[in-house]
Amino acid sequence: MAGIASASPDLTGLDKASQLAALRRQMASIPGRRDHAPTELPDPIAPVQESVAATSPTGAATAEPLTVTLRGRSLRTIPTPTPLSELLPQGALARGTALSITGAGSVLVGLVASASAAGHHVALIGLPKFGLLAVHEQGGNLAKVHLIDPGDGDPLDVASICIDGIDLVISTVHGRDVPPTRARSILARTRTHAGVFAITDGRMPGLDLTIASRPIAFGGIEGSRGRLRSITIETAVHGRGIAQRTGRYTLTAPSFGEQGLRWSPTAESIPAGTETTRRLAAAQ
Repeated sequence: MAGIASASPDLTGLDKASQLAALRRQMASIPGRRDHAPTELPDPIAPVQESVAATSPTGAATAEPLTVTLRGRSLRTIPTPTPLSELLPQGALARGTALSITGAGSVLVGLVASASAAGHHVALIGLPKFGLLAVHEQGGNLAKVHLIDPGDGDPLDVASICIDGIDLVISTVHGRDVPPTRARSILARTRTHAGVFAITDGRMPGLDLTIASRPIAFGGIEGSRGRLRSITIETAVHGRGIAQRTGRYTLTAPSFGEQGLRWSPTAESIPAGTETTRRLAAAQ
């Protein structure tokens, strides 16, 4: 692997106060954290205008310089895989928002890969079986990914600390309903510190976005034999103030001589013989 995900300190046997202190020390030691959250966050449902590339004297398009506007935009969003970005209101995850991510695990892996590849730190709380190899295969930077085991404690206690300084915090809630008072506290911290908070299961009031995905087709397996080469995923995104948006895209393994998995938009119609008839754990 190109990088190694950082592991959390062993919190076994420590009381709650000691656990919180240990987590704060680890978070303070993370290099490259953002200097400070932007004081004015964008409207989560307002679209971001496309920038116009500069043109050189020869007529060739050149990259737009890092102006104050572009720098501010990069501070206000966290990138996502290209097909998914077409479904999001701002084309990315807006800072200061909370969301739910359910269904196909490839979507969650893609979000972690895109965020870490762009230099953002990601905390994964209570997800010991998360596919780090898959993150690496999608171009993620494992040095920016932090695995945290809350032990017998409440994952939301850990999340509330990580939100103070980590860009993207993803936590399990063990399939439970988060009480409204606790949800308001998490949402307030997320907006104050301009991070992005996501839950992978359970229900939480006040979320800005819900991303639900499911695998609908696969490629490379015929007659119950073969090697899985691609998985087609259908994703629906909805949230406060926006209508539901649905899209399909395919994650394809590299061919000979290529590197990295590829995301690509998919037509609404699925070729005959590729629709899934039963759930495939490997295709998640």
